[in-house]
Amino acid sequence: MPAPDDWAGAFGDATVAAAMLDRLLHRAAVAGIDGPSYRLRGHQNQAESIRAGVNARVS
Repeated sequence: MPAPDDWAGAFGDATVAAAMLDRLLHRAAVAGIDGPSYRLRGHQNQAESIRAGVNARVS
């Protein structure tokens, strides 16, 4: 999902993006979270083990 700063480019119109964000964020608590995704940790672990196996065969 694009960051709110990038929504104008995603929708092609800064006014439409601002109006949508205004309605979505009205009375909302916004928390910016930086760091690795907790949701994708299983996928990342699987991808790392596949890479390790492929690299072991190539070496």
